Amino acid sequence: MKVRMLVGITGTLDGQPWPARGEIADLPQQVAEDLISNRYAERVESQKVETAAVDPVAETASKPAAKTRKV
Repeated sequence: MKVRMLVGITGTLDGQPWPARGEIADLPQQVAEDLISNRYAERVESQKVETAAVDPVAETASKPAAKTRKV
């Protein structure tokens, strides 16, 4: 099953390093389902890659309004 990694995982899988965050990997179904259920990866339905979804950390919210103290 093809998945896109949402987080980086240290260590190895079958002697090979885990794919980096944002990379697409073809993994055994049980491993892929575990990663998806833990939100470490998402299922890839097609080869189209959306660049905004690859690095969700780069997206930031606007700064909150400054709080003023009422006197």
